[in-house]
Amino acid sequence: MKRFVPTAVAATGIALTAIWTAGPAQAAPEGSAYFSYGGKNCAITPDGVIGCDGWQQVQVFSVPIGGGIPVSIPAPQSIQDAGGVHPSYDFSQPFTQPGGNPDFFAVANDSGPFGPRLSHAGAFCEISFRGWFRCVARGA
Repeated sequence: MKRFVPTAVAATGIALTAIWTAGPAQAAPEGSAYFSYGGKNCAITPDGVIGCDGWQQVQVFSVPIGGGIPVSIPAPQSIQDAGGVHPSYDFSQPFTQPGGNPDFFAVANDSGPFGPRLSHAGAFCEISFRGWFRCVARGA
């Protein structure tokens, strides 16, 4: 137990430093596919990155004790790219169009094995097994 506390405190400090020193996210570029689902406004950019506005818990790392303890923090955006899902702290809502994004079901352009899918630029978001919503960035 004594070793766990300093390790967890150090890891938390490193994660918070990385978050506070990260630059703001860029607005979704022209040619992005916009949608909303589950209270979040999202966009798939032309380079296959998926970003969503809306407060959410984003896992930043896993403490390697007892099989790994996930450590999540609240963030106003999540960015998913080939490297995984990352928090973002751009309060300008870069993935939301003025007036809000169209509903996912209205813009879905494909079908996955379990339901509708929105495919764009080598990435996709879909209704998956048991009605779960999932997104996969290009290269992930």
